[in-house]
Amino acid sequence: MEDFKKKNDYSVTVYLNKEKRLFTEFVHSVYNYTKWLEQKSIEWDYILIYVRRSRQVLCYYKKGDLIDMFPNFTTRGRVKTGW
Repeated sequence: MEDFKKKNDYSVTVYLNKEKRLFTEFVHSVYNYTKWLEQKSIEWDYILIYVRRSRQVLCYYKKGDLIDMFPNFTTRGRVKTGW
């Protein structure tokens, strides 16, 4: 089963000061999503990225990181052990 189909592959949880601010289930481009957050003046410290179809945690990005448009298991952001 292919997890990435290039259409709304991600779900994203947005955090500020270690508190969950926003969850978006259908995200096409992670980079464009962060631009949308900026446009809407939604402050965040880090975002947690999930593979939407499998609900598996993929990675997280801190504000200021270089953010990939379409991260996958080869090209992804920061990873914690134990996920």
